[in-house]
Amino acid sequence: MIAPATAAQRGPWTLTSLLNPSSVAIVGASDNLHGHTGRAVANLLRTGYAGRILPVNPRRDEVQGLACYPSVTAIPDAPECAYLLVRAALVPDAVRECARAGVRTIVVCSSGFAEEGDDGRALQAELAAEARAHGARLLGPNCIGVVNPSDRFVAAPTFNLTYDYVPGGIAVLSQSGGVGVNVLNRAQGRSIGVRAMVSLGNEADLSAAELLDHLVDDEATSVVALVLEQLRDVPAFAAAVERAHAAGKPVLALKLGTSDVGARSSQGHTGAMAGSHAVFSDIVRRLGVLEAATLDELLDTAHVLDRGVRPRSNRVLVISPSGGECTYLADRAVAQRMELPDLGEETKARLARLMRFGNPTNPLDLTGQVIGDTALLEDVLTVLDQDPAFDAMVVGIATFGAHDADRLLPQFVKAASSSARPTVFSAWTARHVTERAEQVLQDAGVPWLPTADRATAALSLATRLAAPPSFPVRTDTPTQRIERPRFASALPNEAESKRFLATHGLPVSEEVVVDSLQEALPAAERLGWPVVAKQLAGGVLHKSDLGLVKLGLRDPADLGAAWHELATIVREHDLDARGVLLARTYAGVELIVGATRDPVFGPVVMVGSGGILAELVGDRTFARCPVSVDEAREMVSRLRVARLLDGYRGKPHDTDSLAAVVARLSEVFAASPWLAEVDLNPVLVQVSGAGATVVDAALVCMAPDASSASL
Repeated sequence: MIAPATAAQRGPWTLTSLLNPSSVAIVGASDNLHGHTGRAVANLLRTGYAGRILPVNPRRDEVQGLACYPSVTAIPDAPECAYLLVRAALVPDAVRECARAGVRTIVVCSSGFAEEGDDGRALQAELAAEARAHGARLLGPNCIGVVNPSDRFVAAPTFNLTYDYVPGGIAVLSQSGGVGVNVLNRAQGRSIGVRAMVSLGNEADLSAAELLDHLVDDEATSVVALVLEQLRDVPAFAAAVERAHAAGKPVLALKLGTSDVGARSSQGHTGAMAGSHAVFSDIVRRLGVLEAATLDELLDTAHVLDRGVRPRSNRVLVISPSGGECTYLADRAVAQRMELPDLGEETKARLARLMRFGNPTNPLDLTGQVIGDTALLEDVLTVLDQDPAFDAMVVGIATFGAHDADRLLPQFVKAASSSARPTVFSAWTARHVTERAEQVLQDAGVPWLPTADRATAALSLATRLAAPPSFPVRTDTPTQRIERPRFASALPNEAESKRFLATHGLPVSEEVVVDSLQEALPAAERLGWPVVAKQLAGGVLHKSDLGLVKLGLRDPADLGAAWHELATIVREHDLDARGVLLARTYAGVELIVGATRDPVFGPVVMVGSGGILAELVGDRTFARCPVSVDEAREMVSRLRVARLLDGYRGKPHDTDSLAAVVARLSEVFAASPWLAEVDLNPVLVQVSGAGATVVDAALVCMAPDASSASL
């Protein structure tokens, strides 16, 4: 029997023991090729894995022609990796046996752990602790393991795998086993090389963040594609992405669960507009992760990046022998937010001398002239390559049959291969027509995609590498702490909320609370007509929904009428009246600034188009708290309303003051763990130099005994 060993005796864990171990034990192996217990061994045998395959089953002496061991401890030399294919009740003992025997990586394919509730989570944590105590690491549970085309290591116990493997530089880390297999199969079906696909499962131990960090040092990996349902360790993930950027290895992500169905409910606008995906998108973008919208976009972009497409900007040249294809590609490129700069004057003149162009432009229709003159095509492409106006090129190929594929495609491929600018081919495919064209492109090793839509989407996403993240995502814990005031309830009224905010440096509107019309009239005179009247009521967060906000009151008569209307609404709805808030009237562009606590990213700040349409318009950006004024300014610049703020058809507005409000709120919220949510809606941004004013505000407090772990 093998004596137990400690972590210190075994040395550091390495990625090799997961991706390409020298030996692998299959615990629970069988001859049943129609079940997962037999499929793992069968997959290893059929793919030509060079290491030792060690079936483990106490009821068998042989499995699929291989000697079978009654236990892992009965194996003379400890296997480097073990796959556990036994039911959940047997997993703890199996993990304990593997860890103590010296197995370096334990892959738990069995389900029945965290996905089953609190008891399963606790058991899952015990599995990870037992493995790590003995120097082993655990993948899963509830996963399908690893498929490694590069080293012919396919231990995944699944039937739904391609039988043809093409090695490459794309590493896929997927929290969903099924989607991970989809990515792998689609890649291999198009001869797109894959380094490995790792199914992460519940991430009891080995996480997406840690494996990403290991892949940064893996020479065979050029691009990492992530399929994520959630991030479990934001600081570790941020650090790994930063290392990947430094190593020149792009990180892509596809987020599962982006629909409103999964969005959490909230009392305030900010939480309602957050949801997991909106926050996820903005924060991973700030990390420098390229987020794909679809599975195809994830794989397509990984493919072009793996083939060396790294544009310096989003300025692209579109060319095709088809005028219609040129136009369609150009439309799709612009829709993908790429720029099509005009060709230089010298380039136009040289092209005019070569071809019968009326006005050579971008997109560039090569016309039928090149179909019968490959030398002309080569000359034209040489001229284009010398034009500095663009940094990438998209070549649109129609449904070329074998004749044109053999005559013309090599010229395009030759030009693309010798060009200093990266080129992506859009080559439409049609069964029984384009097979030869596909083969020519495949053999040439150039990045190509089967539609114009996919080619432009992938290139556009790749161009975002040219603008690395300007600001780091804060993952530390603020040292400042703001104590909780004595509010009357968990929903302070607007006056209480604004007093708190003003105390901590936020610019709120000039206002006063009055209890009678007799008090209101002189107060309005002091504030200056016109004024705003808002009925304060206990437990009412959005006053306008009940008609409790009266705007543009220009004189005592208006104020008197509004006062009686508010009193009527209070009686009809039996509200707990807390006085009427009178405020100055401010002019400006309405924005919303808010903060909430995301279950993954913790405290986040938001800025977006404001007013009653805040949720409907959906124009907002998020960042993890706290942010600097410069970071807040960048957030504002990403809004659709930014053009209006910058002076579209009018004077520019005070975006510096708006950025200061965003930054200060982020600091206050990060330092106030008792706050669940803050809405400043609207913040009125006045013309440049005139400031920004918080006109309405709502605070949502946590219960007094709530945890402050999200600080």
